Amino acid sequence: MDQAVVKLLTDNIISILSTEAPLLWGTRDAIEDIKDELISMQLFLVDADRKGVGSEGEKNWVAIVRDMAYDVEDIIDKFMYHMNRQRIGGRYSWILYHSIYFPKNLWVRRQTATKIQKINGKIKGAIPERNQRYGIDRIEGTSSKANQKWVVRHAESSLFFKEDELVGIEKKRQLIMDWLMEGEPHLTVISIVGMGGSGKTTLAANIYNNEDVKKHFDCCAWITISQAYELEDMLRSLIKEFHESRKETNPADLNSMNYRLLVKTLVNYLEKKRYLLVLDDVWDTNLLDEIKVSLRDSCFGSRIILTTRKEDDVACHQMGGKHHIHKMELLLTEEAWELFCKKAFSSSPNGSCPPELKSFAQELVGKCDGLPLAIAALGSLMYSKNMSEWNEIYNSLSWSLSKNPKLEAVKSILLLSFNDLPYQLKHCFLYCSLFPEDHEIQRNRLIKLWMAEGFVEQDKRSMPEEVAESYLLELIFRSMLQVVERNEFGRPKRCKMHDILRELALSISEREKIGVVHVGREEMTDCEARHISIHKTDGEVKSFMGMSKLRSFLVFNKSLKTLPSRSKMLRVLDLEDAPIDELPDEVFKLFNLRYLNLRGTLLKKLPNSIGRLLNLQTLDIVDTQIKALPHGIGKLQSLRHLILHQYIGNWNDFKFVIGPRTASNICRLKICKL
Repeated sequence: MDQAVVKLLTDNIISILSTEAPLLWGTRDAIEDIKDELISMQLFLVDADRKGVGSEGEKNWVAIVRDMAYDVEDIIDKFMYHMNRQRIGGRYSWILYHSIYFPKNLWVRRQTATKIQKINGKIKGAIPERNQRYGIDRIEGTSSKANQKWVVRHAESSLFFKEDELVGIEKKRQLIMDWLMEGEPHLTVISIVGMGGSGKTTLAANIYNNEDVKKHFDCCAWITISQAYELEDMLRSLIKEFHESRKETNPADLNSMNYRLLVKTLVNYLEKKRYLLVLDDVWDTNLLDEIKVSLRDSCFGSRIILTTRKEDDVACHQMGGKHHIHKMELLLTEEAWELFCKKAFSSSPNGSCPPELKSFAQELVGKCDGLPLAIAALGSLMYSKNMSEWNEIYNSLSWSLSKNPKLEAVKSILLLSFNDLPYQLKHCFLYCSLFPEDHEIQRNRLIKLWMAEGFVEQDKRSMPEEVAESYLLELIFRSMLQVVERNEFGRPKRCKMHDILRELALSISEREKIGVVHVGREEMTDCEARHISIHKTDGEVKSFMGMSKLRSFLVFNKSLKTLPSRSKMLRVLDLEDAPIDELPDEVFKLFNLRYLNLRGTLLKKLPNSIGRLLNLQTLDIVDTQIKALPHGIGKLQSLRHLILHQYIGNWNDFKFVIGPRTASNICRLKICKL
């Protein structure tokens, strides 16, 4: 995750160097130098993320690199804030900054250059040469490989589950068995797709072990795919599995065969056989392309089952013949309760929940939101616990994924999905955890927030909104977000995070100092997070007053009455539905502000000083009491989205809305969406 932080910062610096050249004299060389160093830091962190850091020393070293990157961002943002103030106040302010305040400007430039040079020297001073400083030999990478092996073993253990341990698979099993044994002679691929822990592997294993299914095929094989698979090893495993399913002896020279001989052996063996192959936990289409040359369609009715978390490419990938896709649904309430009781109360009479624990248990099961892996893990955790231990867990109602060994399985499996995300999608996914639990996130709101935060890569062929929507679709296809509602064209309109994925995202965000959620209990005075979301407060935010590192402030609490001060670097201020009837002057000095959401507030007017927000991309004043737009609106040359209607009602399927009077100079806006 750390490399995503540095990559985002590097991209921002490159943008500043290319677009703000007139402001950079006296500091450009220092900024260029730190940009080059950040690129090297990023390469180091990419390698660290790929290998996985294991020891505390390695984790600490990576954290130091990340914190240095944050320090660089703070220095450059503060410099740009100071230098851009001369662009806010018009001609009079320009004269002041170039005459009376010129010595101060010069001092700020020198101080900024000195700070950058100092931190650059600090980075370089750790180890003399850059290759040694960021070399791959720094990271041993034991934890990532060990975790992958553990996940593979955990997946293969599903082959040995007893029938009475399973819940809610009868209809799913029958559907897939019908596809397997229908009379279609051509090779048929059946994709089972769903989020990590949704029961894909368990369902596939139950079908694979069914005697009626095995009798239908000449030979069978089950292969669990590691994210770092070796093709030759996988082909050897396939040959072994097929031979063992027929109680045949493996080829004597199997271990010494090269790729060509392995493919030839497999093709010859399967040439006149009806086979069943399960490819469990497939992560990319490269594997399918590499392996399908060995799995020719001989029109004997062979079948391939693959399980995957990725709907958009893997589940839909064509390998010839027919193709079926089965999407895993989360367990219903009754099914979730049955599974929990099997795990938590297996030693109780009839496996039933004691009456005194029922309310506790039902609320805990509800926390799992139908995810089988989480329900089973929680049930095992609660097994043989006494009343005081139940009370303790109930009162916290927190997964504490990093602290409880019994929940490590949930964390490890879901982390695979997160680690497989491209770096830009990692930021987008973690950002979704700032929304409250079970919150239905509007597509348009999320896209605008991602753009304002700088998460969306520039693409000359596409608008930023289109790129951001492609990010959203990929997160949905990867089962990292769930679609709650679609519009009339089938596009996602609202989505949400599964509670346990959100818990995982929050733990990563807090550890990486990316984002935190305030629910009214914790003190936030020492928090160094870039993004803060307020879910519960007593109406005051005194503990946030000194948080100068803030880049985002989001409010999901209708009792908030004051805003944080001294947060000059804010990019996002989202106050939707907050009971605020006036904005302090400090808001209109936030030069870096790109997103201002005032929807549903009690505001009656916007001051003319809104024209100071030269970087503002989105202004949302829907359902406020604002009657007219100020003249300063015409100065917002970066504005992309101006959303200002008020909903009145429906009549004969028509929606009626009204909006405030527009300013006479609104035609000066370059891009405007009303």
